[in-house]
Amino acid sequence: MRCPRCNNTDERYFYKGSKGIYCRKCIRFKRTMLMEELESEDYEVNKEASEFELNFRLTEKQKEVSNRVNETIDNRNVLLHCVCGAGKTELVVETISRYLKDGKKVCYAISRKEVVKDLFYRFRKIFKDAKIVALYGGHVKEKSGDLIICTTHQLYRYYKTFDLLVLDEVDAFPLKGNETLLNIAKNSCKGHIIYSTATVDDLLRKEIAKEDYEEIELLFRPGMKPIIVPDVYYLPKFLIYPVLVVLMKKEKNRCIIFVPSKKMCRYLYLVLKNFFDVTYAYSDLEERDGNIESFRRGEHQYIISTSVLERGVTFLDIDVIIIDSIKGVFDESSLVQMTGRVGRNFKNPYGKAIILSSHFSKDISACRKSLERANYELSLLR
Repeated sequence: MRCPRCNNTDERYFYKGSKGIYCRKCIRFKRTMLMEELESEDYEVNKEASEFELNFRLTEKQKEVSNRVNETIDNRNVLLHCVCGAGKTELVVETISRYLKDGKKVCYAISRKEVVKDLFYRFRKIFKDAKIVALYGGHVKEKSGDLIICTTHQLYRYYKTFDLLVLDEVDAFPLKGNETLLNIAKNSCKGHIIYSTATVDDLLRKEIAKEDYEEIELLFRPGMKPIIVPDVYYLPKFLIYPVLVVLMKKEKNRCIIFVPSKKMCRYLYLVLKNFFDVTYAYSDLEERDGNIESFRRGEHQYIISTSVLERGVTFLDIDVIIIDSIKGVFDESSLVQMTGRVGRNFKNPYGKAIILSSHFSKDISACRKSLERANYELSLLR
């Protein structure tokens, strides 16, 4: 027995009900009967939707990577490995355009609904003649369009539908380590997949090792400047907050302070707001979006945040402080992404990132090695 949606073959997850046998491993998405024939979403793509316009010119290296992706994807899946800020979204635009021109179905899927919203507006400016549809929790009325942008969870609504699936942030929650969700994502596509990521770990390689794929790398940003490697300070827990205050007093730029829990986020905000110009954000905070926008507009020097700000957001001319005081919360991917918020201004690609950790972490070491390797690759071009 095999579930047609999530590929589960473990008999412990199959249950025989009044209507037949169904899979309990993916039941939270929708009950799927084993004998049920899943249908693909059928709609026509407007070929005129393929016209696109970027608001900046790709560098020669970006063009080279974009062309390689475009030439490879018809025959093999692609693992697109790019450092944060390398412009990985723009690197797949040409390929998306070609597929739309041929009347083929395309989806761009990513973990978080906040990033889906951002990509929806970005792609509307790039593909001005296309009908672009965004799907995320609470926003699922329309499923058909020229270009589908959705959270990875929404891919269960599509079965063998897309000729091209761009699966972004495949290294992040909820895809990372989630075989069920990854299989649902794969089964939404009848063609080929672009796996896009800033970190490639052993788990990801294991997940796609069975597939025919080509890895394409871009390990530096358009400005051809070294990316920031974080400084690390290992401290007893009781010293982390005093050291944080010292760092904040010396800070001249705006700064994101990443913390490992909502509880710590709230606590630090309530304490630090009495001494510093600070706001805060975490996933289910009611005023989260407003706080993030006020920080973006420069109304606050500091924002205390959980991992909700580690991906998909760009702030110019900021520094980052990461408080790694709970083991197992921040992995290599998270640390790379948080550090990657620094230096994203093409005209001012500088800044600093500091990690305050209460324990030795292999993930911190792996993060630094990953970023140092990228900078070494850049040095070979000079």
